[in-house]
Amino acid sequence: MTNKNWERPEVEYYQQTIRSKIPGYDLIYEQMLAIMKTHFIPQDILIVGAGGGQELHVLGEQYPQATYTALDPSRRMLELAKQRMNNRSLKIDWQQITIDKLSSEKEYDMVTCHLMLHFLKEEKAAVINQISQRVKAGGILFISAIVEEEKDNTLPYWLQHMQLYNVSASDCKKFEESFDKTTHPLSASLLLQALNANGFETVLPYFKSYALEAYVAKKERKGW
Repeated sequence: MTNKNWERPEVEYYQQTIRSKIPGYDLIYEQMLAIMKTHFIPQDILIVGAGGGQELHVLGEQYPQATYTALDPSRRMLELAKQRMNNRSLKIDWQQITIDKLSSEKEYDMVTCHLMLHFLKEEKAAVINQISQRVKAGGILFISAIVEEEKDNTLPYWLQHMQLYNVSASDCKKFEESFDKTTHPLSASLLLQALNANGFETVLPYFKSYALEAYVAKKERKGW
């Protein structure tokens, strides 16, 4: 499940480039926080794909007493997150592993998996199952990814938007050519099926930017 692209030197500039490539990038996390604040104060938070540190940055401001498990198989991306959180006194368990290597004994009342699933090719259903099983009954799960059903129709608009934000023509071309090579969009129907099978009766889309969508789900058998 490890993508070797995340060990390249250019990932050091991830935080400087991601906002030009994903319109509304910060809204994914701001809206996640707003939704979470309508439910409960999380005590145990699992971040799957924690490299870069955006979830830790946003959630740490509001929930400094929570215990965080920050999971990422990429050493470089995890180091970026550590550097970003260097001056914060959060309780963070850093783990350079994939979700299948994480102990299955512990469950969390909040789990996030942002902008990661579309880098997996064959393992998506298994990974969604593994993530879902880490959520406590009544817990909240946030997932965002590039969605297969929206990719073909929206990709030309997305590329044009990137150019408007001064992403170079060569980088736009690399992004376009990455599909079906290193970028493998997630099927929204597969996601919903897997979440329903794991006890998430209500799954709501809360963000959309071209082919990228974010969802929130609560693990319980009753309505919200």
